[in-house]
Amino acid sequence: EELLLILMILVKERKKYASPAANSVTWNQTREEGSVRTYSEFAPECTSDKLFGPVIAMGHEWIDIESVDYFVWVKSGDQRIDLAAPPTAHGVISLQTLFPNIDMDNVTDALNHGLDLVKATMSSTLDLIEPSVNHRHLLTPSALTFNWELDSSSMSVAVYETAHARYCDWYRRQFSGMKRRRVDNPTTDENTRPSIRRALSSGHVQADNQENAKSSISSAYVSDTSDETVSSSELATPGTESSSGLSSDDSNV
Repeated sequence: EELLLILMILVKERKKYASPAANSVTWNQTREEGSVRTYSEFAPECTSDKLFGPVIAMGHEWIDIESVDYFVWVKSGDQRIDLAAPPTAHGVISLQTLFPNIDMDNVTDALNHGLDLVKATMSSTLDLIEPSVNHRHLLTPSALTFNWELDSSSMSVAVYETAHARYCDWYRRQFSGMKRRRVDNPTTDENTRPSIRRALSSGHVQADNQENAKSSISSAYVSDTSDETVSSSELATPGTESSSGLSSDDSNV
């Protein structure tokens, strides 16, 4: 009936996103091309110093991430979780250096503690449903480990795909009346992407395969301002070009 564990991920941009202005170099170039670019045609190479941006394509900056913060609240005693209170744990992936500085030990500990509470509740509930069955094995302390480096690489992919989604959204708003070719799932072909793996392999982060890179935590979102939180549905997730819900200065969203 009550929340036992809350994980909130806040992705901050360095500045508010703005789409290309009318008659700008980017606007004129796009109009001359007459068709929307696929991901591979749009995205610049992802180098080790630009894993989180700035993503500059066609002379315009589409996104630049400043930091990724993780906040964890765990229920204490009989008190409900209060999001206005300081979190149980706070971790941050700092992007101020060449490679992301990842300090997440306290977040890992808090998540495991929260999972212990969840399992204890499950055990109590199952005892009521099946009193003849011993469910004490659920009370074994959690010792999960989280690959935050892999999560960071997944977020890097999401940043570049969000940049492309913003471009597609802007293109359709500005040039929807022009003849253009259709783009179906522009990011699904692994071979068409700029090699983020090459960039990661030059540092301390490397994803062995794309499937492992899709961690659940990487479903964090990108906000349009450095101090504003938006719905997770605004994230351009791997394998889709959907720009539904993306905020831009061309809309009232």
